[in-house]
Formats: sequence, C-alpha cells, structure tokens
Amino acid sequence: MNNEFLKELDQKLKAMPWPVIMPDQFNKLLTKGENMAIIDVREKQDCCFEDDRIEKKHIYHIPFNSFVTEIEKLDLSNYKYVFTLCTAGPKGAVAASIARWMGRDNVFFVKGGVVEVDVFR
Repeated sequence: MNNEFLKELDQKLKAMPWPVIMPDQFNKLLTKGENMAIIDVREKQDCCFEDDRIEKKHIYHIPFNSFVTEIEKLDLSNYKYVFTLCTAGPKGAVAASIARWMGRDNVFFVKGGVVEVDVFR
C-alpha cells in the first residue's frame, strides 16, 4: 500500500458528512499497521476482536450502553484514526457520531460492522 492511498483516504474521510469508512478501506489500514485504535461497542459476550495486526493495547471494549461516560475517560488524541465497531454497523455509527460531537474528530465507524471486516469472516 502506498502513500497515495492514504492521502486519498484522508481526503475522502474529511469530505464525508457521516464519519464512515468502508470495510475494504478499514481492512487495508489494518493490514498496513496504521496508527489506529478500535473501540468495540458490542456487549461483552459478543466481543471477540482478536487480530495480531493490532496490539491489544489499541483495542478498547466499551459497550454501547456505557459509551458516553466511558469515551470521556480515554485519551485518543495520539491515534490518527479511531474506529468504532459493532455487529452490523448501527451502534458503531451512533457511537462514532457521539464521539465526534464530543470533539473527537479522528473517530469513524466501519460500515457494516464486524460482519464486513476480514478478520471476522
């Protein structure tokens, strides 16, 4: 993957009215090892994100029901990208929108949720 892809992706993300990234773009960033974190907003019994391409210290589990209070406790400013994931997308979208409303401009949701991400197929 080259820098041209990253520049193009940055431009697309900044131009989007919703803080969304497509699954194929997310998978490319994950493979590249980009400076990113993942917030899994699924319930604990559904949370199983494990992938050696991302260090565990960059994966956060914040169930959707406690997202508003827990997101305030995290310092996410060191990450270029922070992605919210749920099972199919809706809760991840709401969580990303809340985070952005709170001033976290580097937070995006993965369209389609974990069912569309390579590491879960």
